[in-house]
Amino acid sequence: MRNRSGAILPVTIFYLFLSQLFLTGVIQVYRNQMYLYQLTKNHYQAQTLLAYAEYWIQRKNAERTYEERDIPRALVFQAGKVNCAEGDGEAITVTVILADDYSESGEIRIVYLDKLN
Repeated sequence: MRNRSGAILPVTIFYLFLSQLFLTGVIQVYRNQMYLYQLTKNHYQAQTLLAYAEYWIQRKNAERTYEERDIPRALVFQAGKVNCAEGDGEAITVTVILADDYSESGEIRIVYLDKLN
Protein backbone atom coordinates (compact mmCIF):
# COMPACT_ATOMS: atom_id res chain seq x y z
CA MET A 1 0.00 0.00 0.00
CA ARG A 2 2.81 2.41 0.63
CA ASN A 3 4.11 2.34 -2.95
CA ARG A 4 0.72 2.92 -4.57
CA SER A 5 -0.18 6.07 -2.67
CA GLY A 6 2.78 8.10 -4.01
CA ALA A 7 2.33 7.30 -7.72
CA ILE A 8 -0.22 10.03 -8.47
CA LEU A 9 2.17 12.99 -8.19
CA PRO A 10 4.80 11.74 -10.70
CA VAL A 11 2.10 10.77 -13.20
CA THR A 12 0.49 14.20 -12.86
CA ILE A 13 3.81 15.98 -13.31
CA PHE A 14 4.60 13.86 -16.38
CA TYR A 15 1.15 14.58 -17.86
CA LEU A 16 1.57 18.33 -17.29
CA PHE A 17 5.02 18.23 -18.89
CA LEU A 18 3.66 16.48 -21.99
CA SER A 19 0.75 18.91 -22.20
CA GLN A 20 3.10 21.89 -21.96
CA LEU A 21 5.37 20.42 -24.63
CA PHE A 22 2.44 19.84 -26.97
CA LEU A 23 1.04 23.33 -26.41
CA THR A 24 4.43 24.94 -27.03
CA GLY A 25 4.77 23.01 -30.29
CA VAL A 26 1.33 24.10 -31.48
CA ILE A 27 2.09 27.74 -30.69
CA GLN A 28 5.40 27.57 -32.56
CA VAL A 29 3.73 26.08 -35.64
CA TYR A 30 1.08 28.81 -35.53
CA ARG A 31 3.74 31.54 -35.31
CA ASN A 32 5.65 30.10 -38.26
CA GLN A 33 2.49 29.89 -40.34
CA MET A 34 1.58 33.50 -39.59
CA TYR A 35 5.10 34.64 -40.48
CA LEU A 36 4.97 32.83 -43.82
CA TYR A 37 1.50 34.20 -44.52
CA GLN A 38 2.67 37.77 -43.89
CA LEU A 39 5.78 37.25 -46.02
CA THR A 40 3.73 35.83 -48.89
CA LYS A 41 1.18 38.63 -48.65
CA ASN A 42 3.91 41.28 -48.72
CA HIS A 43 5.60 39.61 -51.69
CA TYR A 44 2.39 39.56 -53.70
CA GLN A 45 1.61 43.17 -52.84
CA ALA A 46 5.11 44.25 -53.85
CA GLN A 47 4.93 42.30 -57.11
CA THR A 48 1.55 43.86 -57.87
CA LEU A 49 2.90 47.36 -57.31
CA LEU A 50 5.95 46.55 -59.46
CA ALA A 51 3.72 45.33 -62.26
CA TYR A 52 1.46 48.36 -62.01
CA ALA A 53 4.43 50.74 -61.98
CA GLU A 54 5.85 49.01 -65.05
CA TYR A 55 2.50 49.26 -66.83
CA TRP A 56 2.15 52.93 -65.88
CA ILE A 57 5.67 53.86 -67.00
CA GLN A 58 5.40 51.86 -70.24
CA ARG A 59 2.07 53.45 -71.09
CA LYS A 60 3.26 56.96 -70.26
CA ASN A 61 6.35 56.58 -72.46
CA ALA A 62 4.78 54.55 -75.28
CA GLU A 63 4.70 57.41 -77.77
CA ARG A 64 7.93 59.12 -76.71
CA THR A 65 11.52 59.01 -77.79
CA TYR A 66 14.43 58.39 -75.46
CA GLU A 67 15.11 62.12 -75.10
CA GLU A 68 11.44 62.85 -74.31
CA ARG A 69 11.15 60.15 -71.66
CA ASP A 70 9.24 60.88 -68.49
CA ILE A 71 10.28 58.72 -65.56
CA PRO A 72 8.71 59.62 -62.21
CA ARG A 73 10.90 59.61 -59.12
CA ALA A 74 8.17 58.01 -57.03
CA LEU A 75 4.68 56.63 -57.33
CA VAL A 76 2.67 56.62 -54.11
CA PHE A 77 -0.08 54.08 -53.52
CA GLN A 78 -2.18 53.22 -50.52
CA ALA A 79 -0.22 50.00 -49.97
CA GLY A 80 3.20 51.61 -50.30
CA LYS A 81 5.59 53.65 -52.40
CA VAL A 82 7.43 52.84 -55.63
CA ASN A 83 10.76 54.62 -56.12
CA CYS A 84 12.17 54.81 -59.65
CA ALA A 85 15.77 55.50 -60.61
CA GLU A 86 17.10 55.67 -64.14
CA GLY A 87 19.80 53.19 -64.96
CA ASP A 88 21.85 52.77 -68.09
CA GLY A 89 20.01 52.88 -71.41
CA GLU A 90 16.39 51.84 -71.23
CA ALA A 91 16.70 50.27 -67.77
CA ILE A 92 14.87 51.69 -64.78
CA THR A 93 15.49 50.38 -61.29
CA VAL A 94 12.26 50.20 -59.34
CA THR A 95 12.08 49.70 -55.57
CA VAL A 96 8.82 49.02 -53.76
CA ILE A 97 8.55 49.94 -50.08
CA LEU A 98 5.35 48.76 -48.45
CA ALA A 99 3.69 50.38 -45.45
CA ASP A 100 5.19 47.78 -43.08
CA ASP A 101 8.77 48.44 -44.35
CA TYR A 102 8.94 45.39 -46.60
CA SER A 103 10.83 46.19 -49.81
CA GLU A 104 11.59 44.54 -53.13
CA SER A 105 13.45 45.76 -56.18
CA GLY A 106 13.11 45.11 -59.86
CA GLU A 107 14.20 46.40 -63.22
CA ILE A 108 12.04 47.72 -66.03
CA ARG A 109 13.14 48.02 -69.64
CA ILE A 110 11.34 50.51 -71.85
CA VAL A 111 11.33 50.43 -75.64
CA TYR A 112 11.22 53.96 -77.02
CA LEU A 113 10.10 54.98 -80.51
CA ASP A 114 13.57 56.01 -81.66
CA LYS A 115 15.10 52.71 -80.43
CA LEU A 116 12.73 50.42 -82.35
CA ASN A 117 14.90 50.17 -85.46
